Amino acid sequence: MPMPEVHGPGALRVGIVGRGRLGGAVREACRTEGAAVVFTVGRNGGWHTGPVPDVVIDASAPAAHQDVLDYCTAHRVPLVACVSDLAEAQWAALGRLAETVAVVRATNLSFAHYLQSRIAEFTAGLVAGSPRPASTTVRERHPQGKAHRPSATALALAETWTRASGRPVEDIADERAGLPVSEHELTHSWTGESLHVRHHVASWAVPALGALTAAAWARSAGPGTATMRTVYDDLTARSSP
Repeated sequence: MPMPEVHGPGALRVGIVGRGRLGGAVREACRTEGAAVVFTVGRNGGWHTGPVPDVVIDASAPAAHQDVLDYCTAHRVPLVACVSDLAEAQWAALGRLAETVAVVRATNLSFAHYLQSRIAEFTAGLVAGSPRPASTTVRERHPQGKAHRPSATALALAETWTRASGRPVEDIADERAGLPVSEHELTHSWTGESLHVRHHVASWAVPALGALTAAAWARSAGPGTATMRTVYDDLTARSSP
């Protein structure tokens, strides 16, 4: 999967909101990939007033939403929104921001999760006419301390299956234990057999590189709301023969 160019004289300039695990991983990804970090701010303030970045990556928390929105609106800067547990009013505000700049709603930043979702759609098409309908469930695991349960990714995976198959999942199981970072699994069960499509992320470098990929894509995108599905669909289409 190609990543938009971030090196050289036209290197991507990024503003990072959030100093937690994802924010720190995004800073490291910028260092290794040759992107310039214009500023890094916490969710409690300390906004930089110097050069304006090409894109802002919000890896903070809902409490910082208004500051992020105000900055991107004032400077007309595209946004990669990695905070998944926003309120409806906050999502609506991002929709209004998207009328002037690109806004990527990044529920899950991983390319392999994108593939997992595409596999779910493919599987739904194959089993649609099956005389033995599958019982489908979603399971997600995060370490203790993950506030949002079920995770936004688990809910999105279940929604993808329901939309593609016309049938809801039987259950969404959430577990809070184990090591970073996450697991998401879609299971299809028939009598005597089952199919498991499992995605495991073991490093914060994975979503960080996804955030940087989304930022590089958003820099050249026009106004509008996009998802990581939009980003990866576009990038994989560019690389297809």
